[in-house]
Amino acid sequence: MHSKSIPTGIISIVAIFFTWFFIDSSAAGIVTIIAATLILSLEISADAAKHLHPEIIASLQSDDQTILIENIGTGSAEKIKVRIIPDGTSYDAGDLLPDTSHQYMLPECMREGKAAVSWEKKDGTRTEKIFRLSGYADESDPLRPVFPLFGWKEK
Repeated sequence: MHSKSIPTGIISIVAIFFTWFFIDSSAAGIVTIIAATLILSLEISADAAKHLHPEIIASLQSDDQTILIENIGTGSAEKIKVRIIPDGTSYDAGDLLPDTSHQYMLPECMREGKAAVSWEKKDGTRTEKIFRLSGYADESDPLRPVFPLFGWKEK
């Protein structure tokens, strides 16, 4: 066993030990389900801690003049640079910790455009995404999980 899987091994051994004492099969099944749930939650927590990465999104607020840059990922994004297309505005948004945001007020209202947002991860690699900014429609990905796990869309 790996050193990080020792808690899951202990939970498994304790669950097996307790199920031997139950004569009733339904009680043994309940203990098995609780143990499996604990093991799965520990594995998900370990995976989430191992795959910390930022997930940046950009959107145009309802006033059509404020751009909101958010880090909805699990890792910090560093040296964020934003370029507004087509008006050519560029600015540095600094660093964003997980679950934080940065607002930037444009000099004038914008109904349609794009934002090219680039940031640096902890390992030094730079990532860039282009977001459609629109005051008319909300762009969202229905397949995006609530929080990124297992390297979702990392490739």
